[in-house]
Amino acid sequence: MSTSQKTPVLRLPSTPPPPILTLTPKTHTTIEIRPFNIFDARPVARIANSPRIASCMRNTFPYPYTSKDANHWLLIATRSYSDPETKPTKSGKPLLLDYAIIVNGVLVGDIGLKPLWDVESDTFEIGYWLGEEFWGVGIMTVVLKEFIAWVWEQFPTVRRLEAMVFDFNEGSKKVLSKVGFVQEGVKREAVRKGDKIHDMVVFGLLRREWTTQVLSVSAEP
Repeated sequence: MSTSQKTPVLRLPSTPPPPILTLTPKTHTTIEIRPFNIFDARPVARIANSPRIASCMRNTFPYPYTSKDANHWLLIATRSYSDPETKPTKSGKPLLLDYAIIVNGVLVGDIGLKPLWDVESDTFEIGYWLGEEFWGVGIMTVVLKEFIAWVWEQFPTVRRLEAMVFDFNEGSKKVLSKVGFVQEGVKREAVRKGDKIHDMVVFGLLRREWTTQVLSVSAEP
């Protein structure tokens, strides 16, 4: 007699998880970086549904961006943990790699890490996006700077962060440069978005460069 096995039901966290970072910059009351939860589906679907955001992202970021897309993303984001063997953590426990950006209690975007492997196992690729209505007010510069510091602290063997930016995305280039990333090169005609071909600009930041920056700022009178 054959027996059928039930497919396990995937469940999202039903309560808001505590933030990994709470920031209080001058221009905003409170910025939190925290794990995603089930209540984030509606705001993610609303702010991510933008052709301008999608134009700057890989094709896995769809437009239109529906509630189904948001729920699919949340299942990924709440289960994407670091590998303790290739990316040891300070605590010895795996950590989530994708986080919601919250400003004054409102979800405004996302920031996360993509682990590289093999000979590049000491590297994370960093990625992020903000809802259009939150562009141009300095949110991502503040978030990125503090998130980078958290990454260095929590992943002591990681030596390098890198970011890939489409050639026309001047805003993201400026943000990366402000927090210390260096433009390392250009992958020519590496991107196809719709019927258009673009270059991919490669930015990198080394732990030792970051440490030098922090020491330099600390030494200023």
